[in-house]
Amino acid sequence: MKSKRWKFGLGIAVSLSLLVSGCNLFQGGGSSRSAGLAENQVLKMAETTELITLDSAKVADMSSFNILNNVMEGLMRSGKGKQPEYGIATEYKVSPDKKQYTFTLREDAEWSDGKPVTAHDFEYAWKRALDPNTASEYAYILYMIKNAEKYNNGKAKASDVGVRALDDKTLEVTLERPSLNFLSVITLPQFMPQRKDIVEKYKNEYGTKVDKVVYNGPFTLTSWSPSKLVLVKNANYWEANSVTLEKVEIHIVKDPATSMNLYTANEVDISPLSSALAEAFKKSSEFNAVENSSTFYILFNHEKSIFKNEKIRKAISLAIDRDEFEKLTSDGSKGAGSLVPTSIKGRGGESFRVVGEVVRHDTDKARQLLQEGLSELGLSKPPSTIEMITFDTSPRKEVAINIKEQLRTKLGLNIQLNAQPGKIRLDRVKSGDFQMAMYGWGADYDDPMTFFDIWMSDNGMNHGKFKNAEYDALVKKAMTTTNSEEYVKSLVEAEKILVGTDARGKAAMAPLFYGAKAFMEKPYVKDLYRHSAGAEYSLKWAYIAKQN
Repeated sequence: MKSKRWKFGLGIAVSLSLLVSGCNLFQGGGSSRSAGLAENQVLKMAETTELITLDSAKVADMSSFNILNNVMEGLMRSGKGKQPEYGIATEYKVSPDKKQYTFTLREDAEWSDGKPVTAHDFEYAWKRALDPNTASEYAYILYMIKNAEKYNNGKAKASDVGVRALDDKTLEVTLERPSLNFLSVITLPQFMPQRKDIVEKYKNEYGTKVDKVVYNGPFTLTSWSPSKLVLVKNANYWEANSVTLEKVEIHIVKDPATSMNLYTANEVDISPLSSALAEAFKKSSEFNAVENSSTFYILFNHEKSIFKNEKIRKAISLAIDRDEFEKLTSDGSKGAGSLVPTSIKGRGGESFRVVGEVVRHDTDKARQLLQEGLSELGLSKPPSTIEMITFDTSPRKEVAINIKEQLRTKLGLNIQLNAQPGKIRLDRVKSGDFQMAMYGWGADYDDPMTFFDIWMSDNGMNHGKFKNAEYDALVKKAMTTTNSEEYVKSLVEAEKILVGTDARGKAAMAPLFYGAKAFMEKPYVKDLYRHSAGAEYSLKWAYIAKQN
């Protein structure tokens, strides 16, 4: 699926000035902006979820994505718009068959300890993420690289993987096949560099503490506790002159009411909002709501209890009236009838969702399927209780309570909600220690494939253990085609299998809502860019303006 955002870079070297033309308009040092800067360049933010890891090879949660996006930098980084822009790379060339990329790295790129960032750091990091011993959940994201999947599965050697440093400042990457989204994918943390000497020095402790890692991004992390993170400007960053903020304090506050108290007391400059608070403040000039290209759903464990039966999974999905969630969230979230959110592009720049939804609320059909499914399992009634692991933050807590009530009144199911903080929830899901789990997936890049590959039978992120040969074949067909119409058609059919509740559909999951995020932001916070895919925000260009 070709898009105008790829208008640069096919088969030619691209100059940095062309790719990021206009960026200097907002960089520190410009006379017009400097005149409007506040003396104290400290940004204070409130977030609801804690940082889990600084190891880019092992990261799998959004909070860690966000921090890594601001303390590390890959060859490309998420730009101010939806286009990737140069990070540590200054240019790249693409072979005529569009399978080999050769990147040139910046001469002035340094780590926070003053050592140069080299192409060897990228080769090492990417191969470490693929090393079976690393056990990276996100290793599959590198599978577009030649022999990456084979190495990750123990069927090839590290030297067979199509990434190699030609010298300190030249990295050659060979793909399995041409990719329509390669430049966007390599903005993700899994493609950031790592220093071999630092990783080997700290071993299993690498990325677990602020002093157990080195940084090459706009900021470094100097303090990490469950309640607060502190980032400071990285003096060794190659473009430090463009970074205006001297410090960023991120307060971890799970209760939105407490967070808003901090906001109104001017203790924080940005605060997330619960559904009730979003409704109360949505007319304020400081209110913001952004769609974040995410889908929240019920994840079923296909290897446990009654969820081995597809009719029971379908019954639960059909019983849920998703229109009720919009009343609960008030942050711009919309009820989801399928997997891919409306913000993700399909063919010709249109939303992928123009193909329509898949799930339709149908209580009578849900009751019929539940009884048929129980009969197939030799059961006369459902289990006395069914546990669903949920989020411990608003507005997702309210949605979980609503789901519990809907399934009680419509299907007679007794759902026991178990709200857990991020790390515990993720650990239980990853280990398969769950029956149902309220889960979410945010787009890594602006393409529907980012929602499909994680459900393939052998994907490490397929925590529900859904396995379907026809689904796998359709996704693989999409991965290998260069025809945009065939690409979308294959994914549409795959989505019907995954989510559909007709005879063909397997209801591997039950979609709930397409995510958005509401927050309050002080008017003096400028140029904090938010992204709909990948990490949620970039602090590189942000600054605090003078207050009138």
